[in-house]
Amino acid sequence: MQNELIVLDIETTGLSPVNDFILELGIVKLDLDTGEITTLFDAVFKDPKLTAKHRNAWIFQNGYMELSEVRNANPLSDYEDEIQEILDAYKGKITAWNRSFDSNFLVANGFDLGEDVPCPMKESTKFFKISGTRGYKWPKAQEAWDVLFPSEHKIEQHRGLDDSIMEAKIIYELVQIGVYTPF
Repeated sequence: MQNELIVLDIETTGLSPVNDFILELGIVKLDLDTGEITTLFDAVFKDPKLTAKHRNAWIFQNGYMELSEVRNANPLSDYEDEIQEILDAYKGKITAWNRSFDSNFLVANGFDLGEDVPCPMKESTKFFKISGTRGYKWPKAQEAWDVLFPSEHKIEQHRGLDDSIMEAKIIYELVQIGVYTPF
């Protein structure tokens, strides 16, 4: 476990950890020595407080997730122990492409991720040099993929597990070329 990192990705009903809900979580383990990626968790959730207004969420409106998937899912609370057990085993070694977004939602739902790990998205901003309105902007996972793997066509699925695998591959490449150091 010395040189391993957990990469996770969530899908939500919106941007507010207080007012919106986690709909999906994917967690993978990345071996930073070999690049091997192992799936640790993948599930869709239905929050008991989900209402009709949430059917207008970006994730549904853009066709990345179907309402029926969520409608037939169990609540996040059914998986709390399983998820926290994974997180406990890797405290201080957990990240995401936009770590603060994912972390804030998970913490708001009672999860403990341990000590913060630098965000690979933020740490790689100067490497990617993608112009924004105020200098370089934080690169989206798709933008990072397209720069790092120009001959390997991949479209970000906006699904927990698929995105966590994509992000783990990006992170591994950034570690290999010396752009990102997680710990």
